[in-house]
Amino acid sequence: MEPFDRTRPNIARVWDYWLGGKDNFAADRELAEKMLTVHPVSAQMARENRQFLGRAVSYVAARGVRQFIDVGAGLPTALNTHDIARGIDPQARVAYVDNDRCKSGCVHARKRPIPVSFPVRMASSTLAWTRWAASM
Repeated sequence: MEPFDRTRPNIARVWDYWLGGKDNFAADRELAEKMLTVHPVSAQMARENRQFLGRAVSYVAARGVRQFIDVGAGLPTALNTHDIARGIDPQARVAYVDNDRCKSGCVHARKRPIPVSFPVRMASSTLAWTRWAASM
């Protein structure tokens, strides 16, 4: 794993910036603003994507789904899957999965109780992941 470099932008932190989060650095904000000059609705799309997540999780949680897998979860920010699901049922469980160790590892660095998060290589371990998820 490469050492952490706050001068090198990361797309998850760009999204965090667009969503109004605090886990981004100057390089991320600079890239985010450059991207908006090319595609001005990118930040709006990020916010609408997060709103859709909220509607979708709320819908299925209200119908009894209690276990969630958030694939490509990115960085924790406002309205995370567990926040939404546990707003409906405090016992809901969420597994956050991402192929970027930086993103999944940052969840462990936070000093608050939130669901499990770990990196997974989906292409090479889909069967193993499916078996693991089924055993939860």
